Amino acid sequence: MGRIAKMTASKKNERTLLQIEITRFVIVVAILSLCIGAILIIIWAAWLRKSFPTFLFLSDALVNSSGVIIAFVPEGLPICLTLTLTLIAKRMQRQNVLVKNLTTVETLGSVNVICSDKTGTLTQNRMSVVNAGFIDFSISPSDAKLRFDSTTDVAMQRLYQTASLCNSATFDPSTLNLPTDERVVNGDATDSAILRFAENLRPVSTINQNYRKLYEIPFNSKNKWMLSLRQGVAAESHSSLLLLVKGAPDVLLPQCTSIQDVDGQIHQLDKATIDRLQTLQRQWASCGQRVLMLCRREFTDNPFADISDRPADMERAVAQYNGELTVVGLVGIEDPPRKEIPHVVDTCRQAGIRVFMVTGDFALTAAAIARQCHIITNDRVDTIEDIRAQALSQAPGAMVDMPSSVLAHTTAEKITLAVTSSVSNDGIRSLVLSGSELVGLQNEHWDIICGYSEIVFARTTPEQKLLIVQQLRSRENYVAVTGDGVNDSPALKAAHIGVAMGAGSEVAKEAADMVLLDNNFASILVAIENGRLVFENLKKVILYLLPAGSFSEFVPMFLNMVLGVPLPLSVIFMIIICMLTDVWASISLMYESAESDIMFRMPRNPKKEHLVNLRFFGQAYGFIGLLESLFAHIIFFVFMYWHGGFTPGQLFLAFDKWTLGNFHGKDSAELNSLLSTGQSIYFLSLVILQWGNMFATRTRRLSVFQQNPFWGPTRNLRLLGAIPFTLGVAFLFCYVGWFNRIFGTANIPAPFFFIPLPFALIILGLDEIRKLIVRTYPSSFFAKVAW
Repeated sequence: MGRIAKMTASKKNERTLLQIEITRFVIVVAILSLCIGAILIIIWAAWLRKSFPTFLFLSDALVNSSGVIIAFVPEGLPICLTLTLTLIAKRMQRQNVLVKNLTTVETLGSVNVICSDKTGTLTQNRMSVVNAGFIDFSISPSDAKLRFDSTTDVAMQRLYQTASLCNSATFDPSTLNLPTDERVVNGDATDSAILRFAENLRPVSTINQNYRKLYEIPFNSKNKWMLSLRQGVAAESHSSLLLLVKGAPDVLLPQCTSIQDVDGQIHQLDKATIDRLQTLQRQWASCGQRVLMLCRREFTDNPFADISDRPADMERAVAQYNGELTVVGLVGIEDPPRKEIPHVVDTCRQAGIRVFMVTGDFALTAAAIARQCHIITNDRVDTIEDIRAQALSQAPGAMVDMPSSVLAHTTAEKITLAVTSSVSNDGIRSLVLSGSELVGLQNEHWDIICGYSEIVFARTTPEQKLLIVQQLRSRENYVAVTGDGVNDSPALKAAHIGVAMGAGSEVAKEAADMVLLDNNFASILVAIENGRLVFENLKKVILYLLPAGSFSEFVPMFLNMVLGVPLPLSVIFMIIICMLTDVWASISLMYESAESDIMFRMPRNPKKEHLVNLRFFGQAYGFIGLLESLFAHIIFFVFMYWHGGFTPGQLFLAFDKWTLGNFHGKDSAELNSLLSTGQSIYFLSLVILQWGNMFATRTRRLSVFQQNPFWGPTRNLRLLGAIPFTLGVAFLFCYVGWFNRIFGTANIPAPFFFIPLPFALIILGLDEIRKLIVRTYPSSFFAKVAW
């Protein structure tokens, strides 16, 4: 426990992928806004201040540049980020996924490897004994009951005795009146299965009364066995002192010197007998059964008599006498996979996610369950020999430290086989490794191992589970680990995201970032889809905020200071757009459902696919932003010509001619009134044009007709609510006299509420054409530059 606690605590806290992306975006926007603000100040200081001294004063230049800096920052993003993580977390909780850290939700969208424990995660954790055996003789539990009822069957009596006494599970006293299979058992699943098996033969309470427990070593993942030292207290006890052990056959066999057959006769344990026993073990394991060996050692005298009250001495003595064991028999325990697991694994594979099994079970058992779960799909599976052969063929130095006995068996034939082994028609390669085979592997070996599509790691310790996660992470894999036991906690903590089962240990749930409350591995699909959805919706929000909230505000400021055009958009309107009108619609976008193909895409590569990049800015500024700026200016110039008689040619290079008055026969009051109305129209135009942007950015590839916002599973009526909200804000600032006087806004002529509408539809239509090209020609230029 101490070692596990140390390993679990050894990982330092690190920023999540989402925190890294948000930080990167903030830095990019901050640098961009500060540079734009500085450029405007430099233009004023180097040119306008000298050439047009009455056009802009220092205070005006500072206000304008500060306004642009503020406008470039998407103020709605913090609200949307917090809201979307909260919404996704609530949605996941409704589907029995508890998120402990909101910022880890998005990490699941980048996961490309899931390392899953077997028992209780992939399987039902409802174990039952389906076979019992002696050397190479197999018997079912029902037949075992018939044999046991015959008091002359010594072999079954010993098997019952060992199964009952070497067991840490107990029945809940309140359920003893129920049938055995319906009783509640306190203890782990393996002991519970053996306890039920023994109880069906004869109530275990009877034999427990006849034997007193002197010492016990519980099962642990390192030893892979349990030991119980029992002393008979009743006259009917056949032996005064018994040392009973059960555990993994491959671990216990070296400690055994004899074996009983089906008739109860004791024989010397020779190689032929071991082969027969291992054949039976492999036969059961290949059917997915967990195979345990039951052993015993009888003492005619009591070597523990004088030290029974000294735990340290007892520990040393038990370790000394834990040998020369007699193999009583084998039991095969079945724990069937959950019904939904094959579908989940297939879906993960379609989503570009590899699912690996990491378990403490025997390799054959793990591989059989992995086949049932579709984790392994190939007929032929590679082993450590194939890995070593591939490493030798690729880098001869990789095997310098290998024992000469291993090198002698690695022939040229094996090397040739390893290079082409276990590769299916679709390029999938399968591998099964045991924990002992991981010892001494070099980076060259791990490079090959981490390239496999299907892997089962068997007989692993907590340290080896941690090593597997670390090796995968070091090769730019984004790893999720699922587990339910204390042994899983170091790996859960070391992964990019740890997922614990709701019925698991408190230690595992504490180490994990997420808990599957219903213990259903299928819930991880919900988590992955929502993780991808978080990133998708954040991109949509930012893409919606940038065109009007920064680019379409910078362009009028640039035209004003460089080309002398009367400022089409006032600083106050820039702030209103960023703080009010864009916020509601951006929040509405956070409620968007996932696109239908989201689980058919490859996981996001955080090293290459960022929240914002050149393609993203190309869409935000070079496409949507450019169209919105162009259309808003067209509407502004239409108004200036319609109501003021000014052609665009007269407005360009106006500079201080406009501010000084008497411009083409109009005085300062008329010009200011005209400009206030023009700025209000430009503001309203951006608000309406953003409606087209709002519906366009709902999807990245699918048409708005495929992702219908009005009805069906992709409905999002909150988007419709954004339209009256933004219009209400426009009315408030343009038609309330107090705002007109304070902020210099003006009433908008009625026709200009309708003029921007076709332009908004043009933006939506052009983006629909772009998406159609991307879907139809995925290798085209438009597809390569698509956001």
